[in-house]
Amino acid sequence: MKKFFALIASLIAVFACCFAVACNGKEPVKADENTVVITATDSSFDFDGKTLKAYMDDLQERGKLTYTISKGMVTEINGKSQTLNSYWMLYTSDEENASTEWGTFEYEEKLYGSATVGAESLTVKEGCIYIWAYQTF
Repeated sequence: MKKFFALIASLIAVFACCFAVACNGKEPVKADENTVVITATDSSFDFDGKTLKAYMDDLQERGKLTYTISKGMVTEINGKSQTLNSYWMLYTSDEENASTEWGTFEYEEKLYGSATVGAESLTVKEGCIYIWAYQTF
């Protein structure tokens, strides 16, 4: 009987872990050398009226990314700094704050518009995607 209860307790623990992972959603940051994708679905952050910079500050505090801002511009992300002709450019799925006329970025077969304001002014919206792309001009 003890083995039966131990088995039931183990199964409950496994299902609880799986449920917790599924409810937490996907990781808020996916990055490679030239692209950092921030998905605003993190249940541990209160998005209400906060800026993308505030969300990035939170992500940085939790070790999900590193970044530097200088003179209002993001100049370095995850150790990669801008140069004289290469910059971190911001694109978003937030159609209210994106302009395809200013530029687009394709990611996973979707097209994202250039953000119309910077991270310090852009109100982050839960469910939206924010992409930092390292581009050379």
